[in-house]
Amino acid sequence: MPPDPRTDAPVSLLRRLHEAYAILPGRERLVADTILNAPAEMAVWSASELAGLAGTSNATVSRLVQRLGYRSFEDARQDARRLRETGSPLFMKGSAPMAASHGEVLRAEAGIIEATLAQLDAEVMQQAARALAEARQVRLLGFRNSRFLADYLTAQLAQLRADVAPLALEGQTLAEGIAGIGQGDVVVLIGLRRRPARFGQLVRLLAERGAKLLLVADKGLREAPAYATWTLTCAVETDLPLDSYVGVMTVLRLLASDTAEALGDAALHHLNEVETLRDTLSELEQAR
Repeated sequence: MPPDPRTDAPVSLLRRLHEAYAILPGRERLVADTILNAPAEMAVWSASELAGLAGTSNATVSRLVQRLGYRSFEDARQDARRLRETGSPLFMKGSAPMAASHGEVLRAEAGIIEATLAQLDAEVMQQAARALAEARQVRLLGFRNSRFLADYLTAQLAQLRADVAPLALEGQTLAEGIAGIGQGDVVVLIGLRRRPARFGQLVRLLAERGAKLLLVADKGLREAPAYATWTLTCAVETDLPLDSYVGVMTVLRLLASDTAEALGDAALHHLNEVETLRDTLSELEQAR
């Protein structure tokens, strides 16, 4: 599978289809339309099934996949399976509607929390919490959907101790944030699937700075955990469209609670100071 020369990453099935679409012959375009209308099904269709749905022949399907740069239909199907495994919403739950009933969501979310807590190592949590309590400074980072999770944990830890902040401030480059990291620091990096390119390189760079690294990720992350001090693996995938983050939120809440316990009276003193300053500044709405 030829890589994209700009990123060295494999060119995805969808991108190949969109880039070739304008020059496709009519019958091959029917096959392309069938895939683009239900991309998740490409992971399970046989060549004959795809040809039948498109109203064409197996030979037409074969010509299209070869035009797209694949050696065979199976190579194209494996590409679709990889996209499903990375969590692309277009490749989740086949052609089922994006909407779900309240009962389905409740069962799915409860299952995610149970699956996440079942694989949680309490000792790892306690070690990470002690490190967060004792660190010179704590820096947190997440990208895309992981960003709001990193922001949530930042806000919780900042109520318990000083020197807690995002690794990269708004408008700041990653290099500027990484340059301030060193021995005695803890970096919390949240990297759930559909991570940005070169995520693993970022993990290695942070590890090389001498800081302790807490990685919060899903089971699909492969090489990066080898460079982390601790890794907390969270379930995110259900039978419903789109990933769920309730398991991650549960873990982060527990982590904040364990950090408060590790800090002891210091957390209470810091929180008292924060609350006093809030009152002085009249920052929060008063209860009536």
